[in-house]
Amino acid sequence: MFSETTFTLLDDLARHNDKEWFDAHRDEVKRHLQEPFEALLEEVTAQLAGTEIPLKGGGQTMFRMNRDVRFSNDKRPYHEHVSGVLTPSGTKAEAAGVLYLNLDAHGGFMAAGRHKLNPKDLGPLRDRIVERPEQFRAVLDELDRAGLSLSEDLKLKSMPQGYADHADAWYADHLKLQSFTVRLGLAPGDWTSGKVANKAAKLAGDTAGLLRFW
Repeated sequence: MFSETTFTLLDDLARHNDKEWFDAHRDEVKRHLQEPFEALLEEVTAQLAGTEIPLKGGGQTMFRMNRDVRFSNDKRPYHEHVSGVLTPSGTKAEAAGVLYLNLDAHGGFMAAGRHKLNPKDLGPLRDRIVERPEQFRAVLDELDRAGLSLSEDLKLKSMPQGYADHADAWYADHLKLQSFTVRLGLAPGDWTSGKVANKAAKLAGDTAGLLRFW
């Protein structure tokens, strides 16, 4: 279970991001960060089983804390967060919409949808919006009823190539998006109280239309 120790470790990792510290605290990291996170993914999986969005996750869908620094100017060896996904297949090799959870020293966040897409993957998504605008409107309405909206953190300033004819359409701004995600912040208390599992399952339900649209 997550505890105050969880956040103390994350804070210490941010201040001592080196192999010496990590090796000395490896067992604590496993006990207070990685194992509770794996259990969380399994709990959300159980909550979603039999629902319209039966996403699955566990240890196999967690991301490594080791960073690949080979081509980066930032040489810190470890991520200062713990993260993982729940996907339709229960693997990280997933092209469909996913539920992502991120735990850091300040709480973290969770997100649902498809993030930071490359042009090859964006084309079919944009085509689906153009071809099924009313279905896409229903997705946005569903999000709005839940008090949610698509993030605009990754968005082109102008219409993407090949879609200029849709510049006056009501969905034109959505064609500029490079991610189709909904994001919610989490506080430390969400993790230590155990509420994060219910919140994650609720987000999956509230974004069911978005996750199924593609």
